[in-house]
Amino acid sequence: MVALACTEHPHFVPSVAEAGEDFSGAQLHYSVDTVRYFRHAYHGHGDRVYFIVGADAFLDIPTWKEYETLLGLCDFIVANRPGIRAEALRLVIPPELMGRDGKRRDSEAVHECSVVAHLHRTTVYLVENVASEVSATDIRRRTHRGQSIHGLVATRVEEYILKQGLYR
Repeated sequence: MVALACTEHPHFVPSVAEAGEDFSGAQLHYSVDTVRYFRHAYHGHGDRVYFIVGADAFLDIPTWKEYETLLGLCDFIVANRPGIRAEALRLVIPPELMGRDGKRRDSEAVHECSVVAHLHRTTVYLVENVASEVSATDIRRRTHRGQSIHGLVATRVEEYILKQGLYR
């Protein structure tokens, strides 16, 4: 679906890291393993891996495979959703992962976002001004209920979801 969404944005290049050897995408992949792959592939001095996720999904991170490890492997950029406060996002981060001080590392570039938490090796950022309030969770929920997602996702993504009967 990412590849379908990217067809409307020529500057976006989808990764095939999770497509599998046959490019079917049928194999189950966990975020922690994907981040490990990218950290290995891009391990030059100054390279950083950022995980972009909606606030609603970040609140569920304690249910993810090896989430404590994942939080230490990369910085997170969390796109806020209406009604979610930064404090709620902090509460899902285990206290033992929190850094001792709140000082920003010199290598950090913070643009248009605030810091939710400084962890020992990583940072969780919050982006408040998200252009769209649509979340993947909402798309799955609407599709499951038989509600229209027209205009909420790219046309090709909508067609794929409907044709494959996803989230029903």
